[in-house]
Amino acid sequence: MANLRTGSSEHCQKDFRFELWHAGFGDMSYAYCDGCGMVATIDYSNKDLSKLPPISPHYQVIDTELEPFLHPCACGGRFRKGAFPRCPHCKEPLSAEYAAGHIERSSPGSAKGWRWQRSWVGLYCIAIEDTANPGTLRRIKDPYCGRE
Repeated sequence: MANLRTGSSEHCQKDFRFELWHAGFGDMSYAYCDGCGMVATIDYSNKDLSKLPPISPHYQVIDTELEPFLHPCACGGRFRKGAFPRCPHCKEPLSAEYAAGHIERSSPGSAKGWRWQRSWVGLYCIAIEDTANPGTLRRIKDPYCGRE
């Protein structure tokens, strides 16, 4: 992975690695699994997207109308608008406010005044490293299916 940074859980204080993505630069929207916190990205260049309801707003977390069109996560959870990334060790939801410390500390733009959104629903999303497979991220791309 090109840009893995280190963060920690406010719950268990264990370190994990992550990558922060700008949804506009990635031409995508996203959602987190309500069970394990994996991120699912919805790529706007995928031709199958035309079979789904329009995504609104663009470049941030999905609307609830899109949830029934996404496959369940491998953990059995669902990719939902109100879900959050989770610590890969203790599985507790990560606080966006707490995460701002390690996100901003590891971002080159912070020295020039850039500040992270402090929210899991805006322009930026986070992918957490898979502790079972170091060097890879817990992410699924384009998890489309038919209406259930």
